[in-house]
Amino acid sequence: MRTESVAPQPHNFTVWYAYYSGRYPDLTRAVDIIASNGLPFTEQRCAELYHKFFAADDEIQAIQEIGAKLTEALSGVTGAVASAGNDVGTFGAALKVFQGQVDLSDTLEQLRGIIRAMTEQAQRVAVRNQFLQTQLSDSAQQLETMRRDLDTVRREAMTDALTDLANRKQFDQALREAAATAMEDGRPLCLLMIDIDFFKKFNDNHGHVVGDQVLKLVGRTLKDSVRGRDTAARFGGEEFAIIMPESTLDEALAFAEQTRATIANRRIVKRTSGAAIGNITLSVGVALYEPGETLGRFIQRADEALYMAKHQGRNQVRAFVAPAEAALV
Repeated sequence: MRTESVAPQPHNFTVWYAYYSGRYPDLTRAVDIIASNGLPFTEQRCAELYHKFFAADDEIQAIQEIGAKLTEALSGVTGAVASAGNDVGTFGAALKVFQGQVDLSDTLEQLRGIIRAMTEQAQRVAVRNQFLQTQLSDSAQQLETMRRDLDTVRREAMTDALTDLANRKQFDQALREAAATAMEDGRPLCLLMIDIDFFKKFNDNHGHVVGDQVLKLVGRTLKDSVRGRDTAARFGGEEFAIIMPESTLDEALAFAEQTRATIANRRIVKRTSGAAIGNITLSVGVALYEPGETLGRFIQRADEALYMAKHQGRNQVRAFVAPAEAALV
């Protein structure tokens, strides 16, 4: 951590201890790729590693805290309901006693006393029931607050903090669901793997703050472009992915080309000075799901198409085609 100038804070210790232990192969691979590309381990990059591999710990802690609050709220309601039930039983027994007293009373004053006692007993029950109603109302508000908290925890656990796109965890889940649906209904499913061209060079020339703005720009463009059933995700670093259910290969290629052109036509300027920085471009690989193939192979084929797009000059879209059909086009 000292060699890489990584700040000594808890989340960073978690990431680097896990890397050193070798017990997290995916984390080890991610760190080694970053290092091999000569990228610095900035606070943002370390935060992304923590969020990707250890955010579930935060999610579990939040769920446990909300669960404790829920138990406390339900305990209060249960106690209030039991108390109200006891009051109703006591009131019923008192009514039977009052009924016997009415039958035995022979003066108006005795009847007044019985009515007064019945009224006081009824008022006590009414007060307790009012307390129960208030308790139930308060508990309902607490439950609604906890529901919103759980929704927030879930959204944060499934969202990339920088781009507001789906993170890798949500991507994996969405891809599994989309592949299962494609297998069941026989409809097509396409996957786009997208990479920002020369992003490291862009970062080196203009700084990581500007680099983050570029990532946000690409993320916002992808989010605004996809259909409701599509999932746009930040796959890692400067690489993005889009899951496109019910899309043929031609439709996915057309969408990819339109998105590429949209980004290429955007002019990047510094917010502080308004000075033009230049343009950014994307390389895109597209693959059509083959029913029965593993999701790892599906992602790999889209990646191979992406690498071909970069190898052939970048700023272009390529589709994976089975070797029998000519490899890549």
